[in-house]
Amino acid sequence: MALVDKTVEAATAPITHTPREYQEYPGSQYILPTDTPELQRLTLQHRTLKSMYGGRILWAPVELTEEDKVLDTGCGPGLWVLDLASSVSPAIQMTGIDIESRLFPPFPPPNLTFQIQSVLSLPADWSNTFTLIHQRLLLLALEIPQWPVALSEMHRVLRPGGWVQLAESTPWHVGTYPGRPAMEKLTALYRAASEARNLYVDCAYDMPKLLKDAGFVDIASESRMQQMGSWAGEDGEAMRKNHVAVLAGIKTPVLNAGGYGIVSSESEYDQLVEDLHREWEEVPGTDKEFIVFWARKPLN
Repeated sequence: MALVDKTVEAATAPITHTPREYQEYPGSQYILPTDTPELQRLTLQHRTLKSMYGGRILWAPVELTEEDKVLDTGCGPGLWVLDLASSVSPAIQMTGIDIESRLFPPFPPPNLTFQIQSVLSLPADWSNTFTLIHQRLLLLALEIPQWPVALSEMHRVLRPGGWVQLAESTPWHVGTYPGRPAMEKLTALYRAASEARNLYVDCAYDMPKLLKDAGFVDIASESRMQQMGSWAGEDGEAMRKNHVAVLAGIKTPVLNAGGYGIVSSESEYDQLVEDLHREWEEVPGTDKEFIVFWARKPLN
């Protein structure tokens, strides 16, 4: 009988902690929770991202009319599509989809429906249906080989000439935060958890090629820097809270995986969250890029 490596076993054994609620969709690798604190974080994130871009939420050059339909994939609580619905004709039909319904809004307007659906397998009868498709921040949800599938599905259900608008963040990079121990730990945890789940955290760098390979044309983008800390004003303080909440949100997956040799207890993880919150305030300059992409399905 082969001997068990007790060191490896101890390093990968789940760490006891108080868990949060997570998606139960079969095969999902989404690493963030689906509970009330996450809803609060997503609300803060939407408001801050909108502020970063001067209140703008639509980049795709489309003038929506009553004949058009809009799809928001991976919508979570539907904050983006609810925002859009408030500024266009109530006759425009809009659909929000996600693989988890717990965050869906309880009382959406009559022209907006929400349903459980995966962007990896959209209904066959949706082909050539939508004028606009929106998706934001699925870098912690979709595995590397799933991105071409998702974009192909979006391309299929868009009308010829329709537009897709995607928004993603660049990742944290290991070894780029000397003298910042909390950031070094965060980055190592983030990368370890993402690699263990095969998540495409570098997708923002590759998005233009991914869109082109899926058949899209007229690909464009606009970026802003997400700055962490009150040194960057009101948006910086809000973004610091948002990203600290992201770290708090991935605690259960990290501890269930044994802490990846970086943290060894729930108290150590919670201390890291506190240290990061303080470090971003005391050491100005932490930021990373947020990029909005838009592209068109050819008329032919």
